[in-house]
Amino acid sequence: APRVRFAPSPTGVLHVGGARTALFNWLFAQSQGGQMILRIEDTDEARSTAESEAAILDSLRWCGITWDEGPDVGGPFGPYRQTDRIKSGIYRRALDKLLAEGKAYMCFLTGDELEEMREKATRNEQAFVVDSPWARASKAEVKEMLDKGAPYVYRFRVPKGRSIVMEDLVLGEVCKSSDDVGGDFVIVRRSGVPMYNFCVVVDDAHMQITHVFRAQEHLENTPKQLLLYEALGLPPPKFGHMPLILSPDRTKLSKRDGAVAVGDYKQLGYLPSGMVNYLAQLGWNDGTTKEIYTVEELVEAFRLERMSKVAAIFDHEKLKWVNGNHLRRLSDEDAVEMIGAELVKDGIVRTASGEFVRQAALILKERISVLSEAGAALRRMLAFDVDAMLADERFEKWVMDGSIEETARCLLAAEADGEFEALNFKKLVERISEARGGVKKKKLLAPIRLCLTSDDQGPNMVRFFEMLRHVDDN
Repeated sequence: APRVRFAPSPTGVLHVGGARTALFNWLFAQSQGGQMILRIEDTDEARSTAESEAAILDSLRWCGITWDEGPDVGGPFGPYRQTDRIKSGIYRRALDKLLAEGKAYMCFLTGDELEEMREKATRNEQAFVVDSPWARASKAEVKEMLDKGAPYVYRFRVPKGRSIVMEDLVLGEVCKSSDDVGGDFVIVRRSGVPMYNFCVVVDDAHMQITHVFRAQEHLENTPKQLLLYEALGLPPPKFGHMPLILSPDRTKLSKRDGAVAVGDYKQLGYLPSGMVNYLAQLGWNDGTTKEIYTVEELVEAFRLERMSKVAAIFDHEKLKWVNGNHLRRLSDEDAVEMIGAELVKDGIVRTASGEFVRQAALILKERISVLSEAGAALRRMLAFDVDAMLADERFEKWVMDGSIEETARCLLAAEADGEFEALNFKKLVERISEARGGVKKKKLLAPIRLCLTSDDQGPNMVRFFEMLRHVDDN
């Protein structure tokens, strides 16, 4: 069975791009009866924090993405944090193997020397390729530097003129030359902390990962990683590089395009099911015109062959529309609980209970796209700005032809007779229709709605009255 992994760095929050990577790995594992592994790549010691790790795990759980092995649940291939793996000596053993076989070496090049090489390449209009004299140094030369206490890194010896061919599960065949990876690359820093490309290869091999699905920006790392697999005598996994997510102007998605962190969408009142539904369609579809899916339907429909090669555009309006569809699918109980909590947060009601909250939630569920719109939408329904309505040119015809005045008189008469006590909308409509000489449909109903809500758009009036009947101290 396939083993896939999601391996975030705990240096910030979980962005929508990372969430989509995790989701596609999870969908693949779920649809194939495989396992999902969560690994924390925390070798950037300056920027990695425990708070960030906790926030990333929280966001994944909110999306409903689960894992079979990871730092919180353990597993047979632990530890699942790279800093803990360094302590366990796993990378050191791999490095010793490369050194023993002459496939890696100590390099004492200073920052200044590297900078000089880089500048020379620029002057000659050539690509910068590291050609370290330490690749050819004698044991005596190395010993002399070590005796001086000179700092060093470990570099991987890149074989020359090798063609690297990969069958990418999304992009098809990808070919690179070993001469295009920039020369011998660093695999262990001066501090003794191993570099990303080295860690990833050792970890994926040790954790028996069979498939690596990640964003296309990682494609440039793959040739280096394949060379390392080969040098270490390890079988590489299958790779699939997924399309990037761009903002509507086709630049990289960033904060200026609005929320980019999953946690922000949670705060804004999006549903996990809406978020997951939308993310799944950024770069994948099942070949039909279907747009709204439950998580179970996504697992059922997911096939890697349907992954797109081209970038996906992140469209906030579309996400909102998808989320609105999921709101409407909520059970009455869930709608009352979630929307009720929003109304409490907004200070409209004291507690998320009682018949008024229930009726309001059932009306709102059909009218809003995200939970955070609930308060404003209810306020609009209950607000009553008669002056603004009478001055609004959209309603001019109803004012000019006397419909509003006639309807208002009828409503006042009905109130004087105590008919509002029962708040029976049907009876009220019949009474007004009769009093206005039998007018029907829009001519009858639009002026009533304007007189009672000061707007010609709004909820079903029978349900609206049902809600008003239950206005209470809450």
